[in-house]
Amino acid sequence: MSNKIIDKAIVERVRNTDIVNFFERYHGFTFTHRGGEYRCKQHPSLAIKDNRLSWYWHSKGTGGHGVLDYLTKVENMPFRDAVEVVVNTALITTVAAPSPPVPLQQPEKPKVLILPEKAGIPLKLLTYLCNKRGIDSDIVNALMQKEMLYEDRRGNVVFVGYDEYGKARFASLRGTYGDCSFRGDCSGSDKRYGFNMAANAPSERLYIFESPIDLMSHTSLDKAIWQQHNRLSLSGTSDTAIPFFLNQHNAVKELVFCLDNDSTGREAAVSMARKYADKGYQTRLELPQGKDFNEDLQAHLKPAKAKKRGELCL
Repeated sequence: MSNKIIDKAIVERVRNTDIVNFFERYHGFTFTHRGGEYRCKQHPSLAIKDNRLSWYWHSKGTGGHGVLDYLTKVENMPFRDAVEVVVNTALITTVAAPSPPVPLQQPEKPKVLILPEKAGIPLKLLTYLCNKRGIDSDIVNALMQKEMLYEDRRGNVVFVGYDEYGKARFASLRGTYGDCSFRGDCSGSDKRYGFNMAANAPSERLYIFESPIDLMSHTSLDKAIWQQHNRLSLSGTSDTAIPFFLNQHNAVKELVFCLDNDSTGREAAVSMARKYADKGYQTRLELPQGKDFNEDLQAHLKPAKAKKRGELCL
């Protein structure tokens, strides 16, 4: 960390940086402008005033004026580091600065998905999903047969989403070792093509989840009729994957938002339910009893597991 004195003029420019532009470039957030403020699509409780400087994050109970307040209050960054982050990453875009001419944009190159190599025998996948997570083995095997699910050579579970031509366009990873929380998207993934389980016949209902594991957990809890309805994983709380699925499944009229039962999940579910209700869909929330549907599945299976352990001890 440099001890060099920071130029006051630079600090002033950083203080007046357009915070909407900053969030879009620094975190990849997107915003909608309504009611005299900007609302973040990924975090609906994050609001920015029309001046594009004053902000308040309702779920965190904090707010301020400008980029420096955000970096120091929310990300707990030292003041000097916060200034340097904005300067060094060329994120200074003052509100008062005139807009530069917009260059002609080149057509965006399609993303090329790089899938990890498959393992020979998916032992870690089966142990992790069926034994540890409690997901029904019939559902896991059905997804593996459709090549929507496999184990890579590092022992990760790979969840695959396809486009309308049957080409893999999205893949996310989940670690399987111990209490490993590793997760991430494969290089070149396009989140418009989310991991999903479509119904066997046209269905009017679509259940929407944050993660593939929650999707499969809900399916396991609903196994008696699991092929009668559509299910889609967003791999987060952005609705990027919803429009493509709806375009490919015209029978869908009802959207059921089954996101995590925490502040982020609830806020995103309410925001998306309102958005798609305005588009003419029937919408409702079906939140889990616990934090997520895998926690609900674990609670559902707990008595049977306890009984089995008791029988083994006899």
